[in-house]
Amino acid sequence: MQEIERLDGILIATTNLTQNLDQAFERRFLYKIKFCRPTFETRRAIWQTMLPSLKITEVEELSRMFDLSGGQIENVIRKYTADYLFTMEPDAEQDASLLDNLYFYCREELHYDSASRKRIWY
Repeated sequence: MQEIERLDGILIATTNLTQNLDQAFERRFLYKIKFCRPTFETRRAIWQTMLPSLKITEVEELSRMFDLSGGQIENVIRKYTADYLFTMEPDAEQDASLLDNLYFYCREELHYDSASRKRIWY
């Protein structure tokens, strides 16, 4: 906090763990901006941009079924990509299971237990 007080400039900080900030620390920030979760239309655009091989019906289904943030969608796609690279099975069965794999990763991302994460500060 002392470093923030002495800073001669502008500090921009981000977190999705605002509940972990104590009042003294939070008071140091003049402006606080809350970013809401993306809408259906925004999720659809993110899915289309990040995984253009998906059919529009698949994009819409994923967007409707899973209320994920942009970062969560990116995590899902990274997990799917890593799995694909490790298995390297480009056949019809792999293509058919694409949506099933994405569903699995989406559910996994939604049920990630933040309470079980280790804190890196004390």
